[in-house]
Amino acid sequence: MKTIIIGTNHTGTTAARTLRRTNKSMEIVTYDKNDNISFLGCGIALWVKGDVKDEKQLFYASPEILESENIKVKMRHEMIELNEAKKTVRIKNLETGEIFDDNYDKLIIANGSWPIIPPIEGIDLEGVNVVKIFQHGQKIHKANNDKSVKKIAVVGAGYIGIELVDAFAANGKDVTLIDVADRIMPRYYDHQFTDLVETDMKKAGVKLHLNEGVKKFNGKDGKVTEVVTDKGTYPVDMVIWAVGFRPETPMFKGKIDLAPNGAIITNEFMQTSNKDIYAIGDSVEVLNYASGKKSYLALATTAVRTGIIAALNITNGNKLPSSGFAGANGISVFGWNLAGVGMSETACKAEKVDYDSIMFTDNDRPEFMETYNQVWIKIIWEKKSRRIIGAQIGSLANHTEVMYMFSLAIQKGLTIDELPLVDIFFLPHFNKPYNFITLAGLEVLGLNYFKK
Repeated sequence: MKTIIIGTNHTGTTAARTLRRTNKSMEIVTYDKNDNISFLGCGIALWVKGDVKDEKQLFYASPEILESENIKVKMRHEMIELNEAKKTVRIKNLETGEIFDDNYDKLIIANGSWPIIPPIEGIDLEGVNVVKIFQHGQKIHKANNDKSVKKIAVVGAGYIGIELVDAFAANGKDVTLIDVADRIMPRYYDHQFTDLVETDMKKAGVKLHLNEGVKKFNGKDGKVTEVVTDKGTYPVDMVIWAVGFRPETPMFKGKIDLAPNGAIITNEFMQTSNKDIYAIGDSVEVLNYASGKKSYLALATTAVRTGIIAALNITNGNKLPSSGFAGANGISVFGWNLAGVGMSETACKAEKVDYDSIMFTDNDRPEFMETYNQVWIKIIWEKKSRRIIGAQIGSLANHTEVMYMFSLAIQKGLTIDELPLVDIFFLPHFNKPYNFITLAGLEVLGLNYFKK
């Protein structure tokens, strides 16, 4: 059997190595149009900030490692056409211009996603940067260390945008954040959490221009000098354009089934509408077990898991159905450690889910301890079934690992009424006899005897 993988970043690398470990004789060939593989794009902000000193640490595999495992790796090769009837892919060697066909028994699409770049005037000026691959990180890292680059505008208040704002502010840059939304990270966190971060962003000198849409970029001698929104004009030395991603799937239209947003539709085995073609990572939509619907969850953790699922089902004949995903995520910026999983209250309202929620605050350790920190936790459940469908946590201390438990709780259908009975150990060094997780459940049931 021969399997071809298109794309060799997180998910493609994972799929290739899983295939090899579960099938020693399979011929495995990967194609990627970039000149590197397995780059941790989520580490760009850490590199820019200086927390990562050596950019080589942001790669967890290499073509040489895959080749040593008998996986054929073809870099700077782009797939330009799929012939699903003949089971061939047409490949272009970007170095030589050569075009050739390669045949497969099974195909894995791991094309990933690419930044959304609308036709805004001036968006192609020098100094307007997108954030995705290693080469983008190199340019941004260099600019951040350039003392002549003083004023930076970040357009997009999602995860990537906020992390880079934190990195630039830590380096003493004059940072302006622009977004059409009325608050930061609205897809991931409700206002009780984003309000906390926004307060400290302002204290750090970040200028927040929310509810503003970018109209154009002005420049001089081909280099960006101003960002023009529907409410003002802001001088800049550099712009980060981070307004989101879309699946890199236009070449598959008419070949396999796509969702309205371009994401590839897959079943529980990561198979597409063609039984011999699998799709993984940021190219696909997956089952969100919090909402019970298919969702586009462009997260590295989701990507890696879909790679494992597809590979195991290719080698074992579709015997490992996915249980779904809930979009577990976390972020550490401006001193705050936030994590979330499942549906936020904002998402529930958008999807017209009949829900209830509790916002609970407590200290993480007994007050007789020398130090303790306040923790904010929000739990969301479906009214009819009482099933937990979402949770968020925030603190200046790190309690983000709590979301691991809530991810499993959502996957297994735990109810808000069962939450106080979860067996969580107690030791004053770490928590309270009834800590902020179980106390929140007791509060819902009206049984919080520990309430002051």
